[in-house]
Amino acid sequence: MTTVIDRIIKDHQHMARLLDYLDYEVSGYREGSEHNPQLNIIIEALDYMHNYPDAFHHPLESRLMARLRPRLASKEERIQFDMIEDQHRQISAMTQKLVEAFNTVASDQVVPINLLLAEYTLYSELQREHMDLENQFMIPAMQDLLTVDDLVLVDNDLKQMSDPLFGSHLWEVYQDLYRYVTERENALEPVI
Repeated sequence: MTTVIDRIIKDHQHMARLLDYLDYEVSGYREGSEHNPQLNIIIEALDYMHNYPDAFHHPLESRLMARLRPRLASKEERIQFDMIEDQHRQISAMTQKLVEAFNTVASDQVVPINLLLAEYTLYSELQREHMDLENQFMIPAMQDLLTVDDLVLVDNDLKQMSDPLFGSHLWEVYQDLYRYVTERENALEPVI
């Protein structure tokens, strides 16, 4: 039986892959880069990384953590969970800021590239640190301490949202991004 925990694991795999591609495209803005970045792909990827996690992925994790929190044995575990929740807020704000910055670039307005690259680097590092923290602490705790009833209750409580990029129904707004990801993976092009 596929569970909501499996969904979180799959989401992390998809987001990590997409973050690799995003890192590659943004690196095209670095001095001396050998490739031209695809601005539309950067904007679509950031839009996805903002909208899907905020609408479904993070609320799912938060609901599961709320059921799990009373069962945590140590203060250290609770601190880790508080850090995860805080990172959800930080990531959302950073992603929104980057979406706005890259949309500014797309509208041919001046954006200090060094500042943009620095902000993106902090974002990418936080995203990876966040998923590592969840994979290391949150997911194992969920697998060990949540019951099938917990998972079913949370699953029933949330509207099942199909992943708009990697799910069964591709959203039109992500068609170029989907084509990009598919072409890169079919060509087995290495990322950074």
